[in-house]
Amino acid sequence: MNPEQIIEDIEAAIKHRTITNTNRWYIIFYHNRICCVPTNASIPPEIILGQFTEAQAKNGFTTTDWNGIKEYAVHFFKELYK
Repeated sequence: MNPEQIIEDIEAAIKHRTITNTNRWYIIFYHNRICCVPTNASIPPEIILGQFTEAQAKNGFTTTDWNGIKEYAVHFFKELYK
């Protein structure tokens, strides 16, 4: 897994997230995969890669949003392969 693959997996997780009435989501790494869960779920902070709002997902992420997500991906990659 490389940073580009992590970003692709994040994009896929956002696109295929479960339909709920939540307004905010965590992007997490759990059981060797990246997925999205509502922020009202009890999640250990060490597996959270980032977060986003439903409005961001529906309206499209800004460049600043994606740059932040990419930073999480690169940091996660470095931590994963220390």
